[in-house]
Amino acid sequence: MPISPAEASELDRQSLDENPLDPARLVERMREELRELEPVVSAATLAAVAFRMRDEAGLVAALRALTEAIDELERRRNDG
Repeated sequence: MPISPAEASELDRQSLDENPLDPARLVERMREELRELEPVVSAATLAAVAFRMRDEAGLVAALRALTEAIDELERRRNDG
């Protein structure tokens, strides 16, 4: 039985550790992954918008931010 986003956000955090295959635990793990990827996705979106708008300075800034976000993501994944 699928759970709604509202139900997922109200889950008791302590019960998530009981069963790693529990749908609630899977939702929480997906949220953690999305939080980790958010800076990369945001910078990539800004780069795409700047490219489409032909904003060279904005594109350069967005690509620098994207590079930094990817470096940080890789650093966290290699350390953790």
